[in-house]
Amino acid sequence: MAALMLTATSARAAEMNPELKKLAAAADKEGGVNLSWSQSTLGGSQGAALIQTAMNKMFGTRVRLNFAPGPAMARIGNQLATEWQAKQPAHVDVYLGAAAQTAPLVKLGFFEAVDWKRYLPERVNSEFVEVDGQALRFVTGLSGVTYNSRLAPFKPTTLADFLKPEWKGKIASTPYAASFDVLVADDVWGKEKTFDYVRKLTSQISGLIRCGDSERIATGEFIALVMDCTGQDAKIWQERGAPMDQMIPLDAAQQRYYYLSVPKHAKNPNAAKLFSLFMLTKEGQRLAYQTWKADLHVYPESQLGKQVRDYIGKGVTFKEVTIGWWLKHPEITSYKRQMIKILTKKN
Repeated sequence: MAALMLTATSARAAEMNPELKKLAAAADKEGGVNLSWSQSTLGGSQGAALIQTAMNKMFGTRVRLNFAPGPAMARIGNQLATEWQAKQPAHVDVYLGAAAQTAPLVKLGFFEAVDWKRYLPERVNSEFVEVDGQALRFVTGLSGVTYNSRLAPFKPTTLADFLKPEWKGKIASTPYAASFDVLVADDVWGKEKTFDYVRKLTSQISGLIRCGDSERIATGEFIALVMDCTGQDAKIWQERGAPMDQMIPLDAAQQRYYYLSVPKHAKNPNAAKLFSLFMLTKEGQRLAYQTWKADLHVYPESQLGKQVRDYIGKGVTFKEVTIGWWLKHPEITSYKRQMIKILTKKN
C-alpha cells in the first residue's frame, strides 16, 4: 500500500513557482471552469462557492467555478466520450471519478497528459499521478458498510457478520453491486467466493438502495448498506447527530481514490488544471474534508489518515485500488454484470 508521507508545505510558497504563476495567469484569462458532479460530492453548489473563494485568494485569480449539479460519474464520463467522438467541446472542464469510472475513459485517449508535479512539486508526489498524467489522485475513499449504530444487533467487524440471522430482512445492498467489483477480482476474493457471498446476501437483504441514500439508514428503514461506495455519507450524518457509522470489514478492506482529469476537448484547460492543483494544496484538502469528509490519507494533516493508520495498527491490509490495477483486471466487467443480476433478480 502506498503510504509515503509528504512534508507539509505552504501553498503560498508553492504559488511562487514560475510554472504555477504562468498557469494561474492563463486560467485567469479563461475566466472560468465548468464543473459538474452530484450535490453530495464536495458539497455541491455550496462547496464550489467555498472552493472558488479560497482558490482565487490563494492564486490571486478571478476564476469562476461554474458548477451544475450532475448525474452519476459514469454518465458524465459517457457524455464526455460522446462529445469527444463527435468532435464537440466538453460540457465540463474537469472529470471527477474513481478508478471504476476513469479507467474505461483512459482507454479512449481523450484525457490530457499533464505534468502535474512541475506546478506543485512539494504537494504532488509521483504516485498521485496515474496513467502518464491523465489522472490526479486527490482524495482517498474507504469502502465498507454504512450502518445504524443504534439499531445494529451488534458491532460488525467482517462481511460474514451480515450473513448472521440477527441482520436478516433489515439490511440493503446496491443495485450496482458497489464494492463487490473489487472483491471479485482474481487477486482479491475471486469469482467463486464473491458470488457465493452475494448469493447468500440476497437472502438477508430487504431492498436495494443507492450509496447516496444514507438517510434511509439514518431513519432506520434499513440498518445497514452492504456494501457502500465509500464512507463519507456516514461521517456527514454523524455530524448531523444521526446514529451512523461505517465499518471497514477486516476481511475485505479496500482503499480507493477519486481522481481529477482534464479532457483534451475542455473549453478552459488551464483553469481546469489550476482547480485540480488547488485541491491538492493544504487549503484544498481542508475544504475537501469539510465538504465531503474525504481527503488524501498520506498527507500529514489528513483527517482520513488517522483512520487508515488505526486500521493498519489492528492488522488490516487494504487492497489499494488504482486505475492501473483496474486496467489489469478486465474480468471485473463481466463478473459485475452477473452479480448485478443476482442482486436485482430477487429485489
